[in-house]
Amino acid sequence: MKKQQPSLEEASAPIVIHEKVKSALRIRAMDVRATKLGFYQGQALADARAIEPKLIAVEADVQEEAQSFRRLAEALMRYSPVVSVQATGELFIDITGCQRLFGGEEAILADLRERIARAGYAMRAAIADTAGAAWALARFGDWEIAKESAQRSAIASLPVEALRLPPDVSDRLRRLGLKTVGQLYDVPRSPLTARFTKMLLLRLGQALGTEAEPLVPIIPAPRYYSEQKLAEPVSTIGAVKYLLAPLAHALAGDLARDGAGARRFELALFRVDNEATRMSIGASAPARDEKHIARLFENRLDDLKDGYDAGFGFELLRLSAFDVRPLGVRQHAAFNLQSDRLAQEEALAELKDRLSNRLGAKNVRRVIFRNSHLPERAALFTPVVNTAKKSDAGPVDQARPVKLLPRPEEIEALAEVPDGPPIRFKWRRVAYAVARANGPERIADEWPRKEAAGPTRDYYRVETPEGRRYWLFREGLYGAETANPRWFLHGFFA
Repeated sequence: MKKQQPSLEEASAPIVIHEKVKSALRIRAMDVRATKLGFYQGQALADARAIEPKLIAVEADVQEEAQSFRRLAEALMRYSPVVSVQATGELFIDITGCQRLFGGEEAILADLRERIARAGYAMRAAIADTAGAAWALARFGDWEIAKESAQRSAIASLPVEALRLPPDVSDRLRRLGLKTVGQLYDVPRSPLTARFTKMLLLRLGQALGTEAEPLVPIIPAPRYYSEQKLAEPVSTIGAVKYLLAPLAHALAGDLARDGAGARRFELALFRVDNEATRMSIGASAPARDEKHIARLFENRLDDLKDGYDAGFGFELLRLSAFDVRPLGVRQHAAFNLQSDRLAQEEALAELKDRLSNRLGAKNVRRVIFRNSHLPERAALFTPVVNTAKKSDAGPVDQARPVKLLPRPEEIEALAEVPDGPPIRFKWRRVAYAVARANGPERIADEWPRKEAAGPTRDYYRVETPEGRRYWLFREGLYGAETANPRWFLHGFFA
């Protein structure tokens, strides 16, 4: 709150943040001065004001707090790709396998404490084999690091509240004389389940590691990634580009080892001041060529311009691969047409990626066909990097124009008989004579839309004496659907 309202830093009175709980204002958080006066979380604001009339009370902005904490959590992904927010002010970081990058668990804790303090926050943290044990030690324990497989002894002396139990369950345990976690170890499981449901055994098992507790990361954790921790921060775009090459090389090597390619890549730049910059690129086909990946990010960095802010510099770079799919090894062979075709497809895919990331994915599109009877609904433009939509239309036996109008344009037409082809028509105030006509091809609206279906269409391919060919249709069956059919121009043949 003081970071959002700097004027509170100069206040001499204690400060509390309050929220409305069941029609009563209660304290949600407080500063050090308020804590020394004996205020506590959940205390009625009226009682606190009675103790200290000069108390400064600020209403909690739950949404802004959650967003700020989310940004902080994303910055803490410098320690691991798996960061899971449990609630505002509470998160888990899975540092399995990441210790060596920072010099051990003690170094991670020291670095984390320094960063959080520099950002203006207070914290309690602990490291254990399980998320439940780490939470218990951080809230109630004196240990900051539990030795490997030592969570059982580390949390044994902690109160039962350390198991993340509802308050009523903790109170009932205490009334039975079960005040510490260790006292629950030897109690038969059946009576505990009968008295306290399965929640108690679940939380106990999660703390001891006998029950799984999957963590849901705020950003999906990539299976493939490479990162570079820098001794000295870098700030220029040129320096970031220089570091991209080895990152792309390492990532491409991991993908090639497993015969895979990725459809999306993300570059995360972690700043010294706990801010993170992320940029993502898409690929029209699974890719793993290191030069291609680096080139796409270099183009994106060039496009940032005024949006590029390195602050005091970047000290950690991480390149990740998402939407990973199998990608076989392509062998180039002399006089092999199939090999040449694959090389052309790969070059085309790289061109699509460069254009999409330079001009914007929505601005580089391709046509896909849908299974629709009506021609104007049968084609759809979609980004080339979007594979969610695929063509599902079957083959069309009849000829189709090379150019189709976005929507049919009404024309004036004259036919020898009401249900016959036109002999002349007028479009955009220009009259045309019909030398030859072919048709009709009857097209009706889709049956699933029968309640809102339009009239039946009879299409004709017509040619003028000058050789121009048009696609016309008459809307409505004469005598069955309408007494006055209308004519439309829908496309042009070559």
